[in-house]
Amino acid sequence: MEQFFVDMLDRIEGLHEHYAQYMAGLSTEQLDWSPADDMNSLCVLAIHVTQAERYWIGLGLDNVIDRDRDAEFIAQGHTLDDLLARFEANRAFYKTAFETISVSQFDEVVKSTLFPDRPFECTRAWAILHALDHTAEHLGHAGMTRQLLDAKS
Repeated sequence: MEQFFVDMLDRIEGLHEHYAQYMAGLSTEQLDWSPADDMNSLCVLAIHVTQAERYWIGLGLDNVIDRDRDAEFIAQGHTLDDLLARFEANRAFYKTAFETISVSQFDEVVKSTLFPDRPFECTRAWAILHALDHTAEHLGHAGMTRQLLDAKS
């Protein structure tokens, strides 16, 4: 595996560990709790992040998954073990998939059809780095949600 992908996997694993820490010890009911109507629960964040991350990295690797983005934002009833398994499944996929690509392919253009009314083209590099950025962005939301949940208890 090229060093970039070793580093990428290490960074993803670190982000995933933080999500696990924010969800640690919570019941399914607590994972479904949302601080306000227009804010996401930890369950929603975990489902959304794992699906989005897998989609964008998959786009960069020519291994795109089908995704129901709207359903991600109404997810509920998932156990802690189920959510942690989703992060682990992504990590396992990346560990194998990163062996199949080279950074020399990063400038190749790929097309996203996630939003059919707005087809989007980007480089493989952009898709992969967007996944990392997106996962990190929502980690902040997860941390705030956990703090608010702990404060209400």
